[in-house]
This record gives sequence, C-alpha cells and structure tokens, in this order.
Amino acid sequence: MSSLNAEEAISFFKSYGFRVDEESVREWIKDNNKMANMPYKRRPIVENDLYRYNDWCKVKGTAYEEGIDDRTKVARLLTENSLLKKEIEKLKAEKQQLEESLGLNDWI
Repeated sequence: MSSLNAEEAISFFKSYGFRVDEESVREWIKDNNKMANMPYKRRPIVENDLYRYNDWCKVKGTAYEEGIDDRTKVARLLTENSLLKKEIEKLKAEKQQLEESLGLNDWI
C-alpha cells in the first residue's frame, strides 16, 4: 500500500471491521496537514498514517491530546480522576457483594 486518500483510508478501516467515524478521519487529516503545511485535499495518506490515526483517536478529548492548553489538560485530568474514583467505589461495592454471596465474610 503506497498512499491513500481520505475515502480510501475510511474503506481500509472498514475492511478490517472497524467502525470509523468519517468526520474524525477528515479532522485527523486536517490536523496532520496543518502540521505538515500541506493542502487538505492533496495530502496523501500512507499505511503508517492509518496507525497514527488510531493513536490520535485514543488521545482525542483526553489530557494527552496535542495542542491543548494547560487549563484544558488539568480540567480533563480532574474529570478522569473523578470518573476513576467512581469506578473504584463501584468495584468495591461489587467485591463486597460477591464476598457476601460466597460467604467469605463468615471466615473473618
């Protein structure tokens, strides 16, 4: 595979069974073009770019997204921290419930 356009990149992902948000592929291409100083429509996509797109999707909207200011990073980290704390409490309650149903608390 030498190079692809946006439509080919979308087809490539779909051929592997990935659910691809076409708008995000186009946004990713625009972001890359800004960094490469290339026009949007003329930017070829090579296979390695498809893997970079996958990585880009993983960090998009997180504190690790490139180009965001420190306030945004901190706000996103605080949100993530809050969600993780809630998940921990949920898992603790589930653990307690499982221990009770198995009678493990009777051993203590």
